[in-house]
Amino acid sequence: MDKDLVFLGIQGCGKWTQAKVLLKELPNHLYFEMWQTLRSLMSSDNMIGNYIRNIVNTWKMIDNFITHDLIHTSLKIVEQNNKRLIVDGFPRMIEQAEYFSKKMEQMKRDFVIVHLELSKDIALERMMKRAQIEWRTDDTPEVIEQRIDIFIHETMNVIKHFEALGKVITIDANGSIEEIQAILKSKLGL
Repeated sequence: MDKDLVFLGIQGCGKWTQAKVLLKELPNHLYFEMWQTLRSLMSSDNMIGNYIRNIVNTWKMIDNFITHDLIHTSLKIVEQNNKRLIVDGFPRMIEQAEYFSKKMEQMKRDFVIVHLELSKDIALERMMKRAQIEWRTDDTPEVIEQRIDIFIHETMNVIKHFEALGKVITIDANGSIEEIQAILKSKLGL
């Protein structure tokens, strides 16, 4: 596949799982997850780590200049290595989507948005189950609700933005990992 892939969907829809499974089929793709990268930066006791940690601890959205720089860096890395990119967790807001569209056009990179569609109720159920299994302290009911609200009020506009550009494939994320992967590969022509 000669396109970059961007996984978007409500929390609990399986973006990480589906991206990681697909990555095994696409050796020319590298994986970039925004939240994991931010979490790594936060773990450092330095100016950038402290700044990002403060934003996260006050329940604010990460500044676009940070996320834009991270995605730009990822794109430069794959470009220099003649690779493609699988992105998880970006863009989440319309300003980020517009930046991403412009950056991809400037770099002459084609991409597909993979929208894993899941209802809010099932997403909440999955997230609560994950929090119990993985003992994730950042997955409290309040935090999960907040993330889902951001998806509904912000990221759905991003998906609509890319739908208008003809860049979105939507997949029902209610099935098993294998069922969803089979549909995804079929829609991507793999």
